[in-house]
Amino acid sequence: MAEGKNTQLLGKLPIEVENKIPTPEEVFKISKIGIRERVLVLYGSALIALGVSVGSGEFLLGPAQAIKYGLVLAWLVPIGAFLQAMYMYSWAKLTIATGETPITLMFRIATWAGWLGALGVLVGNIWGGWAYNSAVALAGGVMRKIPGPQDVVAVGIAGASLLILTFVILALGRRIARTLEIFNWIDLGFIFTSFIVLAIILIPPQIWGELAAGLISFKIPQGIDPVQLAAWWGYIGLATGLNYYATAWFKDKGFGMSSLTGYIPALIGGKRIEVSAWGKIFKPTPENMRIFKRWTNLALEELIVIFFLGAIIGMLIPMSLSYAIARGFGLTLSWNLPMWLALALEKLWGYWAYWWGIFVAVFVLFKTQLGIVDAVVRNMADAAWKFDNLRKFFRNDIRYLYYLLAAVYLAWASIAFVATAPGVLILISANMANAGALWGVPFLIYLNYKMPKEFRLHWSLVILNIIFMIMCIYFMSLSLGRVLGII
Repeated sequence: MAEGKNTQLLGKLPIEVENKIPTPEEVFKISKIGIRERVLVLYGSALIALGVSVGSGEFLLGPAQAIKYGLVLAWLVPIGAFLQAMYMYSWAKLTIATGETPITLMFRIATWAGWLGALGVLVGNIWGGWAYNSAVALAGGVMRKIPGPQDVVAVGIAGASLLILTFVILALGRRIARTLEIFNWIDLGFIFTSFIVLAIILIPPQIWGELAAGLISFKIPQGIDPVQLAAWWGYIGLATGLNYYATAWFKDKGFGMSSLTGYIPALIGGKRIEVSAWGKIFKPTPENMRIFKRWTNLALEELIVIFFLGAIIGMLIPMSLSYAIARGFGLTLSWNLPMWLALALEKLWGYWAYWWGIFVAVFVLFKTQLGIVDAVVRNMADAAWKFDNLRKFFRNDIRYLYYLLAAVYLAWASIAFVATAPGVLILISANMANAGALWGVPFLIYLNYKMPKEFRLHWSLVILNIIFMIMCIYFMSLSLGRVLGII
């Protein structure tokens, strides 16, 4: 932190105080903010979060539940998506006010808290299950059969190829987050169009009726596997308690004070950008508070319009579609569930429809893995960037650290491919997402009340986050109870 700067205490550490918070027009160099500007310039952070979220939960865990139990659990989808959106919005408000990611803010509680936040993201998402399951679909398509444990070599080669492709995509562009935005606009456009078209054509009226009944059933089926149920709750939307990592994309986008603290540029096409280890806050003048409210309203709008609504559609349509067309194939979550759409379409329409199903499966799961790699590496780099010696070692160019961590992550994920079944990796990650609420929500509430009173969350948001934490603990307890043999 530069000497001579005006500072104030935020948590246990000082933060620089600026006279003014930039306006959205200043940051994005636009004269007005209409629908066109929102879509082409402002929206992106929630889009990346949605791209990551529409993956293993929607294409694997949701269909696994629907094929076995029907649509009786549909009522949990809007609840989970809404609570996750509010949790992300709460963290986003703090990031807009300070220009700091949640990981950096956690360091203001204590060093151990910052590392807990970072390591929670790492341990909860290091398993590479998304690339592994994407590889199952890709290898199954090439081999023209349902893969199993005997095909681990072919699936592993396909998975390693997808991980290499992940690194290449993340290396391109001017800034990494912008590359992810463009990729997700294209990928999600293909995926949502495919699901909606198929739903209109293939889901009969009685199943739409069952979906409507499921949305108000408020029931949990008897005999349901608690581990799978908890995992599914963890991946309704993004990653429940670990969702704080998604706020790093708002920071990289430049929302509010984040525009003054730098972003992570890409390796090829980017240039060296000085990324601040810490953030900045602004004086709470009436004009600054008006601009701050504009920023937070834009973040809330994006999270509701793109993430919340997209997460509901992205979960309910694949569940309904799988329930309508994919029963009876004998697929298991452990190994071959990514083949459900391809097999169902082949049965209905033949060879080319089979490949349509393969492409959808590969893109759904690969897109999630791409976003997860960036999220893990970004948050770990953010935590490590707090140390002066490390910044000097990497010549104050965070790209070197980011891509070193990315290479290590991808190498580890390749090894994890041969450790266990692909579906098991998803169950591990999804259940660990619920555990993130054990520290994510208390850290959020603590930091909220350490903020100047003008920046604090409305009491209703605090209550919603507590309800969210209680629900995550409930489902986590069910899963642990089954694993420990208690239930």
